[in-house]
Amino acid sequence: MLDSNMLPGHIRSCFVTGGTGFIGSHLVDLLIEQGWEVRCLVRNPESLGWLTGKPIALYSGDLDSTDVLREGISGADAVFHLAGATAAGSREEYFRINAIGCRNVGEAALKCPDPPQVVAYVSSLAAVGPSQPGKAVDEDTPPSPLTDYGRSKLEGEKTLRAMGDLPLIVLRPPAVYGPRDRETLAFFRLASRGFFPVVGGGAEVSLIHVRDLVRGIVLAAERSPTGGTYFLAHDEPVVIADLSVHLAGALGRKVRNVTIPVSALWTAAAASELLGRVAGRLPVFNREKVKELAAPGWVCNTGKARRELSFQAIIDTASGIRETTDWYLKSRWIR
Repeated sequence: MLDSNMLPGHIRSCFVTGGTGFIGSHLVDLLIEQGWEVRCLVRNPESLGWLTGKPIALYSGDLDSTDVLREGISGADAVFHLAGATAAGSREEYFRINAIGCRNVGEAALKCPDPPQVVAYVSSLAAVGPSQPGKAVDEDTPPSPLTDYGRSKLEGEKTLRAMGDLPLIVLRPPAVYGPRDRETLAFFRLASRGFFPVVGGGAEVSLIHVRDLVRGIVLAAERSPTGGTYFLAHDEPVVIADLSVHLAGALGRKVRNVTIPVSALWTAAAASELLGRVAGRLPVFNREKVKELAAPGWVCNTGKARRELSFQAIIDTASGIRETTDWYLKSRWIR
């Protein structure tokens, strides 16, 4: 039986789910840079995206491939579970991927012949829900997720925690941005055209650059007693309306805030979903996203990660947005 209160020992081999994604690919890059042996679960070995040419071992399958999960996890010191759905066609699909997927990973870790020392699950601030003005959420805040995405991520946390012998760490980032990200790309594209949409001008949000996040994920795996939960974010939240200033500085052009009524967002999201159904996929901009945009705030307290992991985000918002903008321009994702 694994001791869930034991600090991880020397860990330098790992199994990663979601490695072809935005955050996962940056995590794999950091792990390789630090000399880890990296194994990745991939749905299609012929389509590796950002993992192409990287010195990693590939395990072909998905979160339902229980035998592949056991094979990939066995003998690895750590598991980094990042695979999940941020947009899905239904509540059932969110829970199938984000909750049942967690169950499959957790069970594979417990049943494999040589189990890992730590399983790090990358959840989300959405699993807890929005903050209220002037009051950040922390690890003791009772969860009250706002969307099916948030509820499915919380269910994933609960599912893994119910596996008493699992050496689990839960990490809850807020909005993540940086090179390769397609979810925040729309805001950069709009800014490149001279305007930035604002729903709650005075609302505050926590942000984290992807390189800071993956550094925090690795620190947690190396330093945290298993059983811990941490918010990983920049210490200072950002007022939404101020983001246009950072974008203008990065783009070298004027960017003005445009206030968008919530009612208009609901209408636009419904139309976006209709077009998505015709195309056979749910768009990133949907009614669930409107709930998040209209929330009073998304601010989390980072004190616990600072105290227990010695983690602090070092990339400030202005520098992070400038770097991300430069990457989008160089990659021709914006013009």
